[in-house]
Amino acid sequence: MRMFTKYWITVRISLRGKTNGGIWYLFPDVIMRIVYLVPLMFIWKSLTAGGYQEEMSVSQLLSYTYVNTLAADMMIVNTCLSAWDFDTKSMELFLRPMNVFGQVISRTVGEWSPMLVLFSLPMFLLAPVFGIRILPATLWVIPSLVLSVSLGFAFEFLFYCVTVRLRNVSWLTYVIRSAVVSFFSGTVIPFRILPFGMDKWIQYQPFGSLGGAFLTLYVGSARAMTVIPVQLFWNVVIWAVAVVWFQKSRERMVSFGG
Repeated sequence: MRMFTKYWITVRISLRGKTNGGIWYLFPDVIMRIVYLVPLMFIWKSLTAGGYQEEMSVSQLLSYTYVNTLAADMMIVNTCLSAWDFDTKSMELFLRPMNVFGQVISRTVGEWSPMLVLFSLPMFLLAPVFGIRILPATLWVIPSLVLSVSLGFAFEFLFYCVTVRLRNVSWLTYVIRSAVVSFFSGTVIPFRILPFGMDKWIQYQPFGSLGGAFLTLYVGSARAMTVIPVQLFWNVVIWAVAVVWFQKSRERMVSFGG
């Protein structure tokens, strides 16, 4: 029990760190999420007038985008390791008597909490007012979300290893990574509406098991027996690579004389 106490304390400290400036300090982020959501909702609705007929209904597309905005932090995980390491933030993790993996995960969960309470929960309750079907199509979304978030953390450690190796171009690595992951995760554009049958193969690449996999189950455009095994496979593979590479890369950090 004592082992988990220190991580719970880290969650609380991170939560307070996000709200030290007051709740109003978080409203610009809320506004930006709404600004992102509204145009996409209008785009999907405009497809109805254009006679849109595809494998995903307009109702599913609306729910897909809406839920993605509500759970944006968990759909594509970004941690303190994602930041450009110009101020050696990541070095602090190695100076504390705690497991680095546990620190990063607990710190990130704490940073998620304020927006989940102040934005995601109210918008979830208001969804019926906007005509959005908010309830999940299957309970398989619960293990799918866990696997999606787990894989997101694995990718974080994997890309951190790339940042350590490339030191002087870490900002470029971050920008390229953000663009690639956003598209190939299927969170912005659902795989099912991609042209030329791209959805038949793109959903099986590793990034496809991030938020896009969870969202397809949530709106009922995919089967759990297709999505969950792929997520399990990539979790095992990416975590194995991330852990091994992380152990080998940490000694190359400049602070260690690498």
